[in-house]
Amino acid sequence: MGQASLTRHRRPETNGPVTLLLLQYLFPGWTITRDERGIWRAGGRIAISASDVGGLLGLLAVADPDAARRAVSLLREKK
Repeated sequence: MGQASLTRHRRPETNGPVTLLLLQYLFPGWTITRDERGIWRAGGRIAISASDVGGLLGLLAVADPDAARRAVSLLREKK
């Protein structure tokens, strides 16, 4: 009988300060912070927050689709 693994596949941790700088560059119209509990917040026309950076990006894309398109354009690899 095989033994079940108790380890879970986890996402790699993000480097908070570097991620924060990148988000501030990509979304200059927003004030983006991460609090002491790890909650990501963005303030612009509205205030949004998420428990992880992926969630914040999803909310930013909905709240400011033009900024999200600009961010994608900046990250797209030039050929």
